[in-house]
Amino acid sequence: MYCRRCHYPLAEVFEQECPKCGLQFDPLREETYTRRPPFLLWNYWLPGFLAAVISGVISYGACLMGGNGDLGLALFVAVPISVGAILGYGTHTRYWILALLGVAATGSIVFALVISHISGIFCGLTLSIIFLIPLFMGLAVGAALRYILKATQWSQRWYLPIILFIALPYVVQFVEDRFPRRSEVATVRTRLDMHATPEEAWDALMFYEEVEHDPPALLQLALPKPIGSNGRKDRVGEVVRCQYDRGYLVKRISRIEPGKVMEFEVLEQHLHFERDVTLTGGKFEIVQTPGGSVQVQVTTNYERHLHPAWMWTPIEKEVVHTLHEHVLEGIRRAAEQQEAPPPTPYVPSTGDDREPA
Repeated sequence: MYCRRCHYPLAEVFEQECPKCGLQFDPLREETYTRRPPFLLWNYWLPGFLAAVISGVISYGACLMGGNGDLGLALFVAVPISVGAILGYGTHTRYWILALLGVAATGSIVFALVISHISGIFCGLTLSIIFLIPLFMGLAVGAALRYILKATQWSQRWYLPIILFIALPYVVQFVEDRFPRRSEVATVRTRLDMHATPEEAWDALMFYEEVEHDPPALLQLALPKPIGSNGRKDRVGEVVRCQYDRGYLVKRISRIEPGKVMEFEVLEQHLHFERDVTLTGGKFEIVQTPGGSVQVQVTTNYERHLHPAWMWTPIEKEVVHTLHEHVLEGIRRAAEQQEAPPPTPYVPSTGDDREPA
C-alpha cells in the first residue's frame, strides 16, 4: 500500500503516519491509503520540473521588467538558484537524472524567453551558460534540504520550502532596488593597420556605416548590422542618423581634425539592447605609421547595466571588438581600393611595333 498524497510505500511503516509527507493513515481503512503504485513520471520529477520552469520564466520576466534599470544578482544568480532549489527539493530521483533535468530546465526557460521576445538568441545562449553554475548550486541546496527534512516531523515541510525558493529572486531584486549601483562607464578600443594614406583612410571613414561585406556570426546574433547613415560627419555639431537593420542611432559630431580624429557623442539609441548597455560616445583616430601605411583606432564608450561586472565584461568586450573589427575591415577595404591603380587596358600589338631586325 502507498500514501495517498506522495505515494510513499507504507508496507513496512509501523506508525500510522507517512514518514515522507506526514499524512496519517489507518491500515484497517482502505480509504486512507491506496494500493495503486504511483505514476512515476508524474510523481517523481514532472511536478517539480514544471514548477521550476514556470517559476523561472515568471521571476526572470518580473526582475527584468521591474528593476531600476540595472540587471544584476537577482536576474543572473538568484533566479537560477531558485530554479535549481525548486527542482532539487521537489524531485525524487537519482542525482544524475536530476542534473539532466537541471540542464533541461535551463533550456526550457531560455527557449520560453526567446520565443516570447523577452530575450534575444545571443542573450539566450549566453544565459544558458551563465545559469548552469548557480542552478547546480540550487540543485544541491534543494536536494540536501529535502534529505534533511525527510527525517523530521515538521508539518510545513511539504510546501513551505518551495514557497521560500520561489520568493528568493523577488527578495533579492527588492534589496537591489533599495541600494542602486553607481553608474559604470566602460571603454573598448580596437586597432587595425591599413596599406593606405591618411587621406584615403579619412575618405573611407566618412562612410564607415556602409559596410558591404558579411558580418561574422557573433555579430549577426548579438548586434544589429550597420547599413548606412544620413548627415555630414566633417563638421562639429552636425547630427548624423546611423541606420541599422534592427534600429538606428543618432550621433552628434563633437570633434573633428581632418585626416586624424573624428569624435562623437550618442544622442539617441534604439537598437534593442538598451537593457544591456547604453552607448555614450566614441572616436575614430588615424595615425600614420612607418612605410606609408596608417593605423585606424576606433573607441566605444558605453554605460554598463549588466552585473556582476567580472562576469559580463569579457562578453561585452568580445562583442564590441567583433563590431569594431567588422567596421574597420570595411574601412580598410574602401581605403585600399582607392589607392589601387586602375588596370591598364590590353592593346594588341601590330607589326609596326616590332623592332627592326
